[in-house]
Amino acid sequence: DTSVPTIDASVPLVDALKSLQVSGQSSLPVRDAEGRFVGMLRPAELLSLFIAKSDLSMPVGEVSLHQTEPLVDTDRVHDIRQSAIRNSHNHFPVVDERGRLIGTVLKRAFAEEPPYRMILVDHNETEQGIPGAEEIPVVEVVDHHRIAFAPTKDPIRYMADAVGSTCTLVAKMYRGAGERPTREIAGVLIAGIVSDTLLFQSPTTTETDRQMCAWLEKLCGETAASVMEGLMSVTSPLTSMSPEEAIAIDAKTYSEGGCKFVLAQIEESNLTLFHRKSGDLTAAMERTVKEDGLDFMALMVTDPARGNSELLFCGSESVRPAVSPERTRHAADAGRPLAQEAASSRNPLGFAVMLVALQIVRIIAVIALVCVAGAMVTPKGRIPLAFRGVAKLFKISAEEQKVPGWKKLVAFLLVLGAIIIAAI
Repeated sequence: DTSVPTIDASVPLVDALKSLQVSGQSSLPVRDAEGRFVGMLRPAELLSLFIAKSDLSMPVGEVSLHQTEPLVDTDRVHDIRQSAIRNSHNHFPVVDERGRLIGTVLKRAFAEEPPYRMILVDHNETEQGIPGAEEIPVVEVVDHHRIAFAPTKDPIRYMADAVGSTCTLVAKMYRGAGERPTREIAGVLIAGIVSDTLLFQSPTTTETDRQMCAWLEKLCGETAASVMEGLMSVTSPLTSMSPEEAIAIDAKTYSEGGCKFVLAQIEESNLTLFHRKSGDLTAAMERTVKEDGLDFMALMVTDPARGNSELLFCGSESVRPAVSPERTRHAADAGRPLAQEAASSRNPLGFAVMLVALQIVRIIAVIALVCVAGAMVTPKGRIPLAFRGVAKLFKISAEEQKVPGWKKLVAFLLVLGAIIIAAI
């Protein structure tokens, strides 16, 4: 607060007294010649000097000042709010990392609402946002991850859908409002879609992603493939960034089942480079786990061109089996299931053969069940008359009824089973 004056330690006490009276404050911060905070001047110190008939022309820095712990400019409001409100002082000195006095904060500021409003994009959990995000009211969310959003005081706008990229939702918002993004913005949205969906190869890709990308291609004048090629030509984060920076560029923090963990992802077309850097990345992850008090951290390095991914894990061994390489092939966006079996994208021919075989087995099972049921309600159990017998199961005259009731019940259950199998 600029209304609270600062007193230099070299100022005479008599002038400091005048400044204290004019300000109307209960105390004023004092700084030395180098700008460092040295203490608070209060009326109690001045009164004791009057009683002792001290020389009021002496510098403020030579008297005993009230010592209080200053706030640091990097302190989070959330961490100090309660202690500040309970404190008897009306304002608090604020210093930088060198101890230099840079201003004061009034107590009432801790009870005021923040002057900002926030829109969460591509995440909805405040712990994944910027530091102090929980202190700022959220007015809108645009996201495609799981919903783990905290209750709000007032209604907000919430745009969420199960698509491969939040950029798809942003494009839908443009289109729904009858607006067209500029060529540059359309290109950025395409880049986000192809990056999140691995050029539509990710198992999280939807038809909506493809439709919105096709619309953006017309506005941008570029194809999704050309944008992806441009992204892959950009310098690798593993060479242009430190290991700490690389693991933090796309990392999200989660709290589930009493565990706090981080899921991170890097897109890298050269997995050989990743193998060489894996030791440094592991060391950086270990430091992050220790410093942030995490249970574990997982880094997925994905080659979008080939659709391959490799997982780097650090932390508690008790959770390693849940994220083992055998169970993780592709990392969809953080927040979706980490292990998604994208069999069709890895081996399309084998997957197709498996589907055909399953269909054949299902057809054989349906025919066998119907034949057996027909045989049970057909006189003499003749298989050629099986289908005629099934028809008689539901409509048969008293003269024709020669089949025990229990056989009819069993036959009915067999037909019901055949219908269920055919419907799956």
